[in-house]
Amino acid sequence: MTAFGAFLHKGSFCRNYFNLLDLLVVGVSLVSFGIQSSAISVVKILRVLRVLRPLRAINRAKGLKHVVQCVFVAIRTIGNIMIVTTLLQFMFACIGVQLFKGKFYRCTDEAKQNPEDCRGIFIVYKDGDVDNPMVRERVWQNSDFNFDNVLSAMMALFTVSTFEGWPALLYKAIDSNAENIGPVYNYRVEISIFFIIYIIIIAFFMMNIFVGFVIVTFQEQGEQEYKNCELDKNQRQCVEYALKARPLRRYIPKNPYQYKFWYMVNST
Repeated sequence: MTAFGAFLHKGSFCRNYFNLLDLLVVGVSLVSFGIQSSAISVVKILRVLRVLRPLRAINRAKGLKHVVQCVFVAIRTIGNIMIVTTLLQFMFACIGVQLFKGKFYRCTDEAKQNPEDCRGIFIVYKDGDVDNPMVRERVWQNSDFNFDNVLSAMMALFTVSTFEGWPALLYKAIDSNAENIGPVYNYRVEISIFFIIYIIIIAFFMMNIFVGFVIVTFQEQGEQEYKNCELDKNQRQCVEYALKARPLRRYIPKNPYQYKFWYMVNST
């Protein structure tokens, strides 16, 4: 800070985000060491902030610093894609509410198909053993992921896009019958088209666009390092290849008979 200045002029210490992070880590460490009492909650918070110490390595390693810069630039670049993805998610959520609202309810007793009959108790046999009966209460319950409102629908569709446990949600949608009516096995198989279209558009298409934009951003940031260079990309690659090239050592046998065999093999 003494050499570059604080923040008044261009190129000063505090005008660099990585220097500010470094200053924050050092300042937190000095303050936490200066206060000895561990009973103060502020001191505990400051000591928790010591986990930021490894982030100081970002400012020391040029390659790591460049990667972090590219990540932040990519986040700003893909903002429009995130908006489009959210709108598509909202659109599919609205369609899901129209298709499945109130249709994921079921009774704990599979023999009952409506909330009026889902009352009282019933007997189940553990592992099919008739000598081990258990008494359970009938409960008309909803699925953990449902389409009763737009927010719940967006959360349910998000689990589908992660491919984690989504077949269970698909089977519940296929078995869904009507509102306040229990499920019927394979009642609406054609409804699976809704999930297939969603996976193709969101999980495959939009995710590939996300990855593509990040890759393009990394490439553009890499080109920024050579924006003042008079050579184009191909010329720079030729220069780098020439600098890294090493001549191959060629073995030629001195024995005349061995040389004839060597010459015959290499000539073909």
